[in-house]
Amino acid sequence: MLNYALTRGFQSPYLSDRGPASHILHFGAKQTPLIHAELKFRSDKGNNFYRFTLAHVRQDDTFIFTNEEVQYHTDGRAAPTPPIPLGPGGHRESGLSEQWNQQDTTVSFIKKLIGGCRVYQFHDTGVASFLRGKPFVDECRYLRADGGNLAAVLLKLQQQYPEYFSDVIRNLQAVLPWLDHLILEPEGPPGKQVVSLRWRAVGHSDYDFVSGQLSDGSLRIIALVTLLLLPEDMLPDLLIIDEPELGLHPAAEQVIAGLIKFASRQCQVIVSTQSSTFIDHFSADDIIVVENQDGKSSFVRQSAESLGKWLERYTLSQIWSKNIIGGRP
Repeated sequence: MLNYALTRGFQSPYLSDRGPASHILHFGAKQTPLIHAELKFRSDKGNNFYRFTLAHVRQDDTFIFTNEEVQYHTDGRAAPTPPIPLGPGGHRESGLSEQWNQQDTTVSFIKKLIGGCRVYQFHDTGVASFLRGKPFVDECRYLRADGGNLAAVLLKLQQQYPEYFSDVIRNLQAVLPWLDHLILEPEGPPGKQVVSLRWRAVGHSDYDFVSGQLSDGSLRIIALVTLLLLPEDMLPDLLIIDEPELGLHPAAEQVIAGLIKFASRQCQVIVSTQSSTFIDHFSADDIIVVENQDGKSSFVRQSAESLGKWLERYTLSQIWSKNIIGGRP
């Protein structure tokens, strides 16, 4: 939501695609008329806060920001600086997207941190999926959340980061043994060039397949491997991946899990999963179990120490299946 808010996309496409607002509110507007949130970011010399309150507007079933502010608290000082409002109240788009407040260092710092958090979900792999599209060649600064510029990012790796591109191909061939190579050739006039994802199969180097001939699972694997092997300057500060195991062969799960560990050396990685076999590739200290308790989400971190006796006899997936750590329907 906040990524969209940074670019004046809160009302559309975020709310228009996921709303109306009454469907986002916890048990509807009657029980939850307001959403209030506070984010705290630590910097070298103090804490930065971003707060907002969203109120439901019944007439058009949308939200407005009734309050939005940032604040800084320097280490060692008894009180923080006065809050800086990001709008007059009643504004429909986030003040973080407005140019007039960009000179404030706290605003700029928070905007940079929020912009460095990205959520990836490569579930849409249908015929009309963005993953199968033809992005412009210059749309390659980072991989989009929907993977819509996948071919452009791969072309950038091939041209500017050949060692990373080679790693992508090598890892793909480990789980897609029929893949010989990816073909990435710009098309169109200068300044308006696009690139499509094409590939060649082992033993058929004289024929180019197109992205429409890739299975959903294969396309998802290409997107995941590319994301997890991006150079550090193309990775977000916080990388969130939703259910990466969907449609993966067990052998592919092992590769993806290894790449997640590799990427975590460059940035913070959070993965949501419902796969018991997938968590066996990680340690107990990596696992946080989310439960619904009285209509609220609770988060409980596991540890090798607390599960020591169980881990002597069982794997993490077996412990999960036995409902020792919760997280079951």
